[in-house]
This record gives sequence, C-alpha cells and structure tokens, in this order.
Amino acid sequence: MKTLANILFLILIFSGFAFALNGGADSLQSEIRLRTYLENDRVPLNQEVVFNIELSWIGEVSRYRILELSEPALTNLKLRGSGSANRFYQDKDKRPHAVKTITFYFTPLEMGMAYIDGITIKYLDLQTGQSGRLISQRIGLQITEPVARPGDKMNAVKLMVFALIAAFIAFALFSVKRYFDQKKQQELLTEPQKTIEEEFLERLKNNVTLSRNLPEKRFNDLVELLTQYFRKRFELPPGSEFFEARLLLEKSNVKQEVLSRLEQLFERAELIKFAGEPVSESELHFFIDTAELLFTDMNKKE
Repeated sequence: MKTLANILFLILIFSGFAFALNGGADSLQSEIRLRTYLENDRVPLNQEVVFNIELSWIGEVSRYRILELSEPALTNLKLRGSGSANRFYQDKDKRPHAVKTITFYFTPLEMGMAYIDGITIKYLDLQTGQSGRLISQRIGLQITEPVARPGDKMNAVKLMVFALIAAFIAFALFSVKRYFDQKKQQELLTEPQKTIEEEFLERLKNNVTLSRNLPEKRFNDLVELLTQYFRKRFELPPGSEFFEARLLLEKSNVKQEVLSRLEQLFERAELIKFAGEPVSESELHFFIDTAELLFTDMNKKE
C-alpha cells in the first residue's frame, strides 16, 4: 500500500513538472488584438482618407495567418488602393511582439460626412490550430472644403512665368514682323516702279522665250501677250484689232520696220489659227525679237 502511494506521489511530481514546462511554453500565448484608426478624421475634398487596420499579438510575426479580410462598405468614399506592413520588436522583458498593419486609401466624393462600416477579419493561430474572427466598429469622418496643395501655388507661379514668357515672345515676333513689313513697304515706295514695257519684257522672257512648250503654243502666247500690251498701253477695249493699235503706234513714232514685222505676226496668227499651219523655231524667234524691239523702242519714249 505504501508502495502504491509512493508511485502516485511520483506521478503527481512528474505531472507538475510537465505542467510547469507547458506553462513555460504557453507564456507566449496571447490574444490577437484589433485596432482601427484614421490618420485624420477631418479630410479636405482634394486629399485622400487613410484608414489603418492594426493587428497585434505577443509572439512571432508568423504565428497568425489572416484567412479573410472583408472589403469595407463605404459611404461618400471611393477605394483608391491598399497596402500592408509587418513590424516586430521585443519589450523590456525580451518578449517578442508582432504588429501587422493593413492600410486603405480612399478618395472623398463630396463634402459632408463619410463612413467606413465595420470589417470582419478571420484568422488562424498556427501555434494552437484555432481560428477566430474579429469585427471592427464603424468609423465616421468629416469631408471639408478643398485646400490648396503645396505644389498648387508653385504651379500657379510657373504658369504665370510661362504666360509672361509666351507674351514676351509673341510681342517680340509681332515687333519683328512689323519692322520687316514696314521696311518692305518703304523699299517698295522708294524702289522705282517698272514701266509697262519693262513689265511686258519680263513676261516675254519668262512666259515665251524661256518656255519649253511647243513652238505653236509659244507663238499663241506671244500673240496674247502683245494683245494684252496694246490694251494696257493704249487703253483699248477687248476685241480690238491690230490695225487700231497700229494707228496709235504710228503716232508714237515706232519704226516702220517694227510695224511691218508686227503686221506680219498678226497675219501669220490668223493663218495658224484657221489653217493650222505649223510654226518653226526660227520663225518664232523672229517674232520674239520683234516684240523685244517694240517694248524697247516704246520704253525709250517714256
């Protein structure tokens, strides 16, 4: 009987020792704690709301696993993004502490009250294998009038500087353009005006002499050029014949040789027009020389 009592005593001693060991292991047992808070409970309309969910416990960071985190129901807010961070430290008793922070960023929709409804967090204690659930309280905040941001003033200053620079450049360009316009106008006033004969000599060179068209086309251009000259020089009406211009040319003392060659030119023009006769290069140049003689002779009479 005494032996049985001794055995029971030994069992109780070892049980107590084992309990003591388990107590040492459970010294790190702790509840997971939930804390929710806002960075600011009064937020301007043009800034964002920062909402933090903080989970903390005694032990390693890996002790708890978040199984589910419900998305908060929002009033007058819109979710922009989220993030998370882990923190680990030891207290004065060398006990490890872990803190997990989940941050939500919300954009205000309009001024007035805004609310973040309670959220549900499901977790698993990897040390004990037990799961649990945490529920936060509803949080309200005030959305106030928008405020000027630090960069807004600088942006306004930059815009003003750019506007001044643009105005200066525009004024400088306008001044330069105005200067050259006035200079050009002054040159036109001081530059001697071309006579009618000089104008038609230039047109003869560009449109007939240097033209690469066929001789027949260049001959027709020459006839049209002389017709326009007679109209402008003597103010003849449209449809006037050469004989009318000839009378005025005779009064201007144009050489008889030039008059005869001009008469040949217009007679030849009639044959080419109605009979379709060809024009040779030599014949064309003969009449081009006749026109040059006429313009040069008439220009001397100015």
